[in-house]
Parts: sequence; structure tokens; C-alpha cells
Amino acid sequence: MATPDLARDRSREERSVSRFQLALRRFRANPMAILGLVILTALVLVAVFGPLVWHYGYTEITPELSSPPTWQHPLGTDTLGRDMLALVMRGMQQSLLIAGTVALIACALGTLLGVISGYFGGLVDATIMRIVDLVLTIPTIALAAFLGNSMSKSGVSWLGLSLVLGALFWTSVARLVRGVSLSLRDLPFIKAAKVMGAGNARIMFRHLVPNVADHIIVSTALLVGVAILSETGLSFLGFGVRPPDTSLGLLISSAQSAVLTRPWMFYAPGLLIILIVLSINYVGEGLRDAFNPKASPTNPLVTSRILRRTKATKAPVSDALVSIDDLTVVFPSAEKPAVSGINLSIAKGEVLALVGESGSGKSLTSLAIAGLLPIGAVQTGQVSFDGKDIGRLDFRQWRAYRGRRIATILQDPSTSLNPVLTIGAQFEESFRIAGPITHAEARRRAVELMELMAIRNPEARLDQYPHQMSGGIRQRIVIAMAMIHNPDLIIADEPTTALDVTVQAQVLDALRVARERTNAAMLFITHDLALVAGIADRVAVMRNGEIVEQQDVFSLFANPRDPYTIRLLSLAPRLGADVATPAPKAAGETLLSVENLSRHFLRPRSQVAPGGDRTIHALCGIDFKLARGETLGIVGESGSGKTTLLTTVLGLYRPTTGRVVFEGVDLAHADAATRKQAARHMSVVFQDPYTSLDPRMTVTELLEEPARIHGMTQGMRKRALAALDRVRLPSSALERFPHEFSGGQRQRIAIARALMLDPRLVVLDEPVSALDVSIQRDIIELLGELKRDSDVAYLLVAHDLAVVAELSDRIGVMYGGQMVELGDAGQIMSAPRHPYTRALLDAVPIPDPVLERARLTGIRVPSWPTAADPLPPCPIHQH
Repeated sequence: MATPDLARDRSREERSVSRFQLALRRFRANPMAILGLVILTALVLVAVFGPLVWHYGYTEITPELSSPPTWQHPLGTDTLGRDMLALVMRGMQQSLLIAGTVALIACALGTLLGVISGYFGGLVDATIMRIVDLVLTIPTIALAAFLGNSMSKSGVSWLGLSLVLGALFWTSVARLVRGVSLSLRDLPFIKAAKVMGAGNARIMFRHLVPNVADHIIVSTALLVGVAILSETGLSFLGFGVRPPDTSLGLLISSAQSAVLTRPWMFYAPGLLIILIVLSINYVGEGLRDAFNPKASPTNPLVTSRILRRTKATKAPVSDALVSIDDLTVVFPSAEKPAVSGINLSIAKGEVLALVGESGSGKSLTSLAIAGLLPIGAVQTGQVSFDGKDIGRLDFRQWRAYRGRRIATILQDPSTSLNPVLTIGAQFEESFRIAGPITHAEARRRAVELMELMAIRNPEARLDQYPHQMSGGIRQRIVIAMAMIHNPDLIIADEPTTALDVTVQAQVLDALRVARERTNAAMLFITHDLALVAGIADRVAVMRNGEIVEQQDVFSLFANPRDPYTIRLLSLAPRLGADVATPAPKAAGETLLSVENLSRHFLRPRSQVAPGGDRTIHALCGIDFKLARGETLGIVGESGSGKTTLLTTVLGLYRPTTGRVVFEGVDLAHADAATRKQAARHMSVVFQDPYTSLDPRMTVTELLEEPARIHGMTQGMRKRALAALDRVRLPSSALERFPHEFSGGQRQRIAIARALMLDPRLVVLDEPVSALDVSIQRDIIELLGELKRDSDVAYLLVAHDLAVVAELSDRIGVMYGGQMVELGDAGQIMSAPRHPYTRALLDAVPIPDPVLERARLTGIRVPSWPTAADPLPPCPIHQH
């Protein structure tokens, strides 16, 4: 018998809310949008139906010339005796008709060409953008006046003017849509649609256009206003609507010479233009927010600056470098504090690890120390640095601390480095904070710091841009910059998240060097307890904005007191730990065969010395087979070719040479129809659950999309419910959007979508690396269950060797675009044959401070080349 909750979920599923209904709810909750709609509707009704009931026509002449407003003529009359109210109503008709037509033409043409340009890029993009540039060079008003005047003489006054203005105004929409489409086209949810077999038209108009919709709506609203003003200007110059017809612009033009003597003739149409433009803008903003699932329905007023209320007591006298007393951080729209009652201290030279899962308040605590809380955050309590209360510092006073005494290393180095400046220029800028320095001296000191970080070829790196380097090298450069002013405190906020194991070890080694060189204290923020074991002196564990436990690192690992800490330690992955997994199934027939697969890319000419080789050998002669029901794990550090291998197998890249044979069909050389048929039996789960799901689609639409693409619409809802049930999510999730779920729930939705059509192959691209440890465990167990219940095969890429060992039957090790070792999981983990495999295993941290520090003694992790680096005949021999 169904439980009440389950029955309720089923009933909600039967009456699931459409996207339009959800947008309507959000629009109705926006008071300014409703006000704009009421005003605009009233004006349109007056313009359309007013002339039918008003007793004067706009061409009718009365004997009352230039009469001011009276009961008989509420807006007065013009110099010919025509009723101004009748003229204004006719003028609104024409102006609204022209503006609406112009906006429709410009929006449709601009959206179409913009999305095509952004999606395809290359020659298509260059051609369309040159057309845009050409149109922009045309003097708009002059051409519109000439063409509009010519067409009006032919009897197509308002339509001719609308066509001309629409043909000239589409460029602004096209450029905007193109720019946003370029930024979206490489996101995982677009790649997922391609893997499912979606065609270009579906991807552009089902995925790209809805995600650009808020920009299009705002542009359209602005275009309506611009069109009205342009028509006003042209009519004012005598090139717009011609008498005896009229428009608001023509009325203003006729009255401009008598604005002082007969003001009613000027101000009535002028005020109506202002009302129309403002109301359309309010409606446009409301529609933008209504069709954006992430927009707040209530638009709460957020304070324009950080409000700080600190205790009226002096900072406590203490030997601690940092002292935090009862810190609380609240956001105006939140129901409870994001950080509540935090008490912490960091001694000089000490490393304090702040551990907790996403949303626990770790980063907000560090931002409070650095005075960088988001706008609108309300901070109470006291934060002291070296005996001084820094909670009351103004912007100028903070400059003496940030970058000099307090250095911050963020999770993503690409957001810490300026993308348009070379690394050398950014080093030099940092040096100049302390005072004048010559260019040569700045380069010399930058090279010294980069050498300390074990960065190869530092002189050459100084002339490169951030995007030309791997994530690990960028992070080590950020650490080097943090050392410039010998800070007293280094805040490292998740500095190794999602990095491969050897790169992670290099970054941690760089942090140790930085601390030893500067003798700085460190606040090390992470959710990985294995990293804490090797670097921290003390550990504070956070949960739901509160600190639940503080101990020195050895005591915490040996004798944790809080149940949450005990759970985190039990879930920490351990390489070689005994895992309760079933014995692998006997290998079935070959499902996927990759034969001599190579994929090469060309560097931009600007990145290659004259006469240098532009070729990047991302994949070099890869060979492997995958049987039905088998899991093949692929490991290797960043730049080894793992992701390129997956994307080539999925058909997102065409191989330079070699074959990808899926169920006997060579997909690399198959036609579009064959590849689409194969896509019916393949699916993918990407690393980032935040970008792998289209944010403008409900869960229902996300799950049903594979079936719609392949024309399997019968029983879609039942399959969607079954897929949600397999990943242990309630059916009530169907009507919600991705942003309404946690990271783990989003990844479950991605897995449910991958299973919708019962695929034979699921490609898993780092499926748990972006998740907290407890959520990782849930997803790993879920993938294991799904494999036991079916004969699905997994092609898995992960940088966490413990995860790969637990899920895989066989493991392949990649280095420099080559598969250097392939074998059974047990053999790879216990007795690797290749030295690079051994190096990977040796770099895995151990979640035990005694064992981890013993492992680190005397070890210096080498910096390995990537596929973009020139390789010697034996790339491993020097290690």
C-alpha cells in the first residue's frame, strides 16, 4: 500500500506545473512588472478602443482653434481645430504599431543570426560579424530617413518605416546573443545534448536561446523604446509618418514651435511616450526575471554595503595572530545565520585546518578575516589580527593588510589571475604595491619565487598568459605571488579541489615551501581530511555554520569526539582499503573497441615561436576494449589526455587517426544518422553537476529530452519516474529546476537522465570530484548498485585513485597522451609495472597524520610534463 507521502508525490506528478505557469507565478510576484503591465495595457486599450467610442475623429476639424483643455476637449485642440485626444489616440496606435514591428523584426533577425554565429563560430561567425560591422557603419537616421521617405511616397508609410528601422536595429541583439552563445556552447549541458544525439537546430533553439532569453527580452524592451524615439526623431525631421495620418512623434514635431504658447499640444504626446517606454522597460525586466528560474520572486531589498556591528570592547590581549570571538554572519534574505557563534584563534606560524562540507561556512569565515564578505552580509562579533580589531577598518585601512600581511589563495586560480595580462606583468604589479621597482628587478625576483615553486622554465612563463598554463601551474604562480610581501597569514581556500593527485601534491608542496619561507600562519580550508593529515597543526570542524569540534591534528584523527567528525573520518577514501563490493561479472562480448586512436590539435600561431611545431599530440595510438557490464577506469594527471579520450569516444571530437567501434560500428567514420542511432545506447555524466544540467529546464524536461530526441515519447513520464526512483529521488522533483537541488542531488538527476533509455555504455567524467565526501560515498554506492542491477558498462575517468579502484574492473594509466599501462584493477593497485603508475600511487595522501607525515619525509614531488610539452624519447627516465 502506498504511503501518504508517496501518494502525494504521485498526485503532484499528475498535475505538474508547466514552465509557462512557473514563469507566470514569478511575474505576478514582481510589483513593478505588474504596474508596468497595467499601465501598458491601459494605454493599448485606449489606443485601440478609444477611437471607437470617442465622438471626434483624428481628421475631424472643429471651429475651436488652439483651444486649451476643456470638458469637451480634455486635451485641447491643435491649430487646425482637431481634437488632441483623438490625435493622441491615433498617434499611440501608429507609434505602438511601428515600435512593436521594429522590435519583432530586429529581435527575430538578431536572435537567429546571433545564435548561429555564436554556436558555429569559425568562418560562420566571422562572416556574420563582418555583416554586423558593415551595418553599424551605416548612418542609421540618414538611411532610415531616405528609405522611409521613399517608401512613404509609395503608400506604405508605417510599414516601410518599420522595415527600415528593423533592418538597422538587429545588430545590437545579434552581438549580444552571439556573445552569450559563445560562452555557453562549450558548457557540459550543451555537450550532453550532443551526446544524446540532438541536432544543431534543437541545441540552438532548445538550449541556447532559452538561456539567452533574459538578454533578448531586455534588448527587445529597449528596442521598443528606441523605435518609438527613432520614429519620433524621424517624424520631427519630416521623414516619418506623414499627414493626414499622425504619430506621437509627428505630434511633438508639430507642437515644438508652440511649446510655450500652446503647451498642451506638446506635453500630452511627450508624457505618453515616457509612460510607454517606462512601462515596457518594467514589463521587460519582469519577463526577464520570470523566465529565469534563479531569479528571486520577491526581489528583496539588499543593503548596499556591509553592516558591521562589533562589540564595544577592546581586542583581547593574546599571543594569537588571529582571534575570532562570537563571529556571526547573516544575509538579509536568509532564514538563519550562515555562520553562527564562531570562536577561533590562529597562533603565529601555526597551520589551522578548517574542515567541513559545502555550505558549512568555511569560506565565509575566511572572508570575514580578510574583510571581503559579500555585499549585504551583516557581521557581528569580533575579528582581531595581531591584537587589532580589524572588523571596523575602512577601505583605506584594509589596504595595509590585504596582500601585504594577509594573503589569500582561492580555489580557482583562473579567477585570481588577470586573463589579459602576462604573468610577468602581474608579478610586477604586485611588487609595485610595496614601492617602486625596475622591470628587470621584478622579473629577477619573480623567477626566484617561481623556482621555489618548482615551476619549470620560469623565464618563459613570465611572458605567457594564464590560459596558456595548466591549473596546477597557475595555482603555484598564485602561491608565489602570495609570498611577495612575506605575509603574516596565508588563507588557502580549497587550493587543491578537483586537481589530479600529482598536481595536488605539487601545490601542497608549494604551500609548505611558502610557509617555511615566510614563517606565516596558515588557515587551510578543505573538505579532504587526507590533505589535513599532512599539513595541519590543529583542526576545526564546521557544520551548518558552527564549529562542532577543535583538536590538534593527531588527537582528532586518533580520538574524534563529535559524531559528525567520526562520520567524516569513516567516509574518507583510503587507497587499498577493503571495500565491500561484489565480485566483477565475467567479461561479456566486446561493446566498445578503441583502435590506434590519435587526436592532434594546433596551437594558435601567437603561442609558437617562428618555425616551431604547432601540433599538440593530445592522444597517441590509444588501444583498448571494453566488454558489456565491465568498468574501465582511466587515470592520469591533467593534460594526460583523459578528457580528450572521452570526448573523442563520445563523438564530440573527430579522431585524427584510428577507429572508435561501438557495437560493431565505426563511429569515427559513420554518417549522422548512424551516429544518432548509436547515441541512443550511449550516455554521459559530467564532472560538474552545476553546469551539466540546463538551468532553464525542469527535471521533467531534462529526463524526457533523450526520449524526445529519439522519438520514443510513449511512456516518457513513466520512464522518468522510474529513473528518479532508481537514483532515490522523489517524483516531486519533476517540476523543480536544477538550482533548487544540492550538488549531490543534481548529480543523481544527471545519472537518472543518463539511464533514461537504458544505455549500454555510460561515460563517467569525474562524476564525484566536485562533491563533498559524504555525497561522494552516496554516488559511488549508487553507481555500484546500478551496475549490479544491469549489464551497463562504465568508462570512468577520475583523479581519485581510491574511487577508481573501488568502481573499476580494469584500470588504464595515461601519460602524455599515451596509455602507458593497462591491467586488472588489483594488479595496477598492488603491483604496478610502469614508474609513472608508481608515482601516481605514491602521491596519494593518507588520511592519517602519522602515516602521511612519514610518507612525506624526504619526498619532493616532481613536475611532470603534459601532452603540450615536448617529450624526450623516454619521458619517464629522468624520474
